[in-house]
Amino acid sequence: PSSSTTSSEGPEPSHRLAKPRARDRRLRRRTDFDRVFQQGRHNSGRLLALRSVSSGLPLTRYGFAVSKRVGSAVVRNRVRRRLREALRSLPVREGFDIVLSARPEAAPASFQALRTELETLLRRARLLEARE
Repeated sequence: PSSSTTSSEGPEPSHRLAKPRARDRRLRRRTDFDRVFQQGRHNSGRLLALRSVSSGLPLTRYGFAVSKRVGSAVVRNRVRRRLREALRSLPVREGFDIVLSARPEAAPASFQALRTELETLLRRARLLEARE
């Protein structure tokens, strides 16, 4: 059983770094969330709180903290989906881990209100790339 690659060659670099998928931009591990909450900078508004810390990675990863105080599972998931969509349209700098916490006031808020507040918080945290 001879294989075309030997163990000394090692694996090829991940193809995901060239074109990361949405899944690669998600904070998943508890340790990642803890690091952002303990070491990160905090900015907050009426609807959202944003915490961010430099990650040293070539891409920015996002985590969402939407507690049961915000509403039922349907409402919490709607808030998460709206925040994810709002982030897709904003030019966020790479190399950070960001956790967005939704406040109960975010539940009845419109998409536009969430997007406006998110943009304000990202600008305050200096995480938006300068548009030319």
